[in-house]
Amino acid sequence: MTRELELVRAGMAKADFSEGLYAPALNAVESALSPLLLPATWNQVRSNLSTETLLALGFCSEILPDEESEIPLVELQAIEGLVAELEGLLRNSSLPPRLQAVLRHHVELMRQALAEYPIAGAKALREAARSGLGELVEVREAVVENNKSAEVSKLAQAWKQLNTAADAALKADKLLQLGQRAWHLVEGMFQSGA
Repeated sequence: MTRELELVRAGMAKADFSEGLYAPALNAVESALSPLLLPATWNQVRSNLSTETLLALGFCSEILPDEESEIPLVELQAIEGLVAELEGLLRNSSLPPRLQAVLRHHVELMRQALAEYPIAGAKALREAARSGLGELVEVREAVVENNKSAEVSKLAQAWKQLNTAADAALKADKLLQLGQRAWHLVEGMFQSGA
């Protein structure tokens, strides 16, 4: 959340609006997110989120450009379904333990990205994909040896769908929409054994 607040702050500064109009609202939200308030009651936290603060945030959301479109719920549920299927396959997997551990980590990456999506948007999916693809390159030999397994196939399906959804949602910079193409490159290496 603090990262998102910094993006709002930077976007508003770039939009050339008077800082006095939005900074108090952003500071109030930042105060509500403070770790010092973890033991506090909701009423203590809510005191930072006045009607004026929420109104100012609403104006910020109207002023800032829409960087992405919303991923339809049905697509998110399809990705969740693929992740659940992969998790089920891993319960009785005969893959090497190291590869199983990597695939379990990918399940965690995708679940975390899906959980963060309502807050951070498609950027959460993109960051997870980058981490996952990098890790797959590191264990390339094990993936090549097991590329016909149901687990690796399901992993490929899940990453493809996640990347397709993220690419479709991200509108800000078409050059950043490399998820699907990056996966095709890695997938090609795994299939060819090169």
